[in-house]
Amino acid sequence: MKRTYITGEDDNTISLGVKVQTAGIACTTVYSARSGGQQLKINDSADDSGAIREAVIGKASELRNSYLLIITMIDRAVIDPTEWDNLLIRYHINGGYSGSQVFNHDIDDTKLLPNGKMLIIKPIEMK
Repeated sequence: MKRTYITGEDDNTISLGVKVQTAGIACTTVYSARSGGQQLKINDSADDSGAIREAVIGKASELRNSYLLIITMIDRAVIDPTEWDNLLIRYHINGGYSGSQVFNHDIDDTKLLPNGKMLIIKPIEMK
């Protein structure tokens, strides 16, 4: 499900943090995407947790009229299947007109792949 964050039109710095709670191995990458297919990699997770510490991702005026595409891949093959449903992802955006806002992953952001893998793609419209 698409969500919206109002950046404003000034030069405030916008920051993003991603928290992933899963028993599996996760990695996360954040892209800024514009119409026409242009994508720019902004940040990615540094370890197997999939988490990204809150960091500046750009100025409000630069991010306005784009989408953040936050892509998390989780490998659950190495854990007990009874733990597969224990998943929570939170996306924290701060610095724009919307202030501090937290988004959760939605069920329609999730794709189940073979061999216990899961792909979560969270689009957030930056207005």
